[in-house]
Amino acid sequence: MTLSARYTELSRLADLGEEVEAVWTSVSDRAGSYRVLPDGRCDIILRFDAKQRPIVEMAVVVTGPTTRFYDVPIEPGMGFVGIRLRPGCFETVLGFEPAELTNANLIGPDALAACPDLKSLCLPARDQNELVERLTGFLRRRAADSRLKPAPLSRGVISAIHASGGRLRISDVADMHAISERTVQRVVFKATGLAPKTFAAILRFHRALRLLRDHRLSPASAALEAGFSDQAHMSRVFRRMGGFSPARLPDVTLVSLGD
Repeated sequence: MTLSARYTELSRLADLGEEVEAVWTSVSDRAGSYRVLPDGRCDIILRFDAKQRPIVEMAVVVTGPTTRFYDVPIEPGMGFVGIRLRPGCFETVLGFEPAELTNANLIGPDALAACPDLKSLCLPARDQNELVERLTGFLRRRAADSRLKPAPLSRGVISAIHASGGRLRISDVADMHAISERTVQRVVFKATGLAPKTFAAILRFHRALRLLRDHRLSPASAALEAGFSDQAHMSRVFRRMGGFSPARLPDVTLVSLGD
């Protein structure tokens, strides 16, 4: 696996609203593949040829929540502009629940069929900046017009799981919000398309990755701090979700995850 794309989050667009976690761009600098790690999120992406001026051909991609890695083949000059949606906001923006896309993506005509308003994103554009403006404008309009707003309970439950790095038990989350475990299951599944234990496992995976890469902890220490039962448990999760070992981390993108 080769990381051959420059991923950049646009911090100036971080405050678009509660629906948006990040606006990002990526342009490949050579042929290869780009490994996408599960993060419990869904993205709306415009894929285009960054060498074109103006940009006249592009495809819309809507990514669903995933439980394991997948590799995207890329070519030199292949560009992407994307918006990462916060958990609970997918339905607000696109009109259907993320569970309909678990471990799947909608690409091109399939994305347009699922949400016809996405067609407005595919008009010719001067450059990448115009695509960013178009995508953020689309999100603002859809969020403002939507009647499917995330419930306060959903945001509270998701935030609690995030704050613990995925280490809280479902029973603890239920007790914190004076609700049943079944309600936690329902709320998290509706917001993310994933079972709570799966969503929490993804957060532990990302926390362990950052402890290893950014804080230089040993695998044994990272496993303990991230909430795994032991290093062997962490290694199994890394192989399943990332396709690599904690002892030999490849050059993969770690996206910013809010609460």
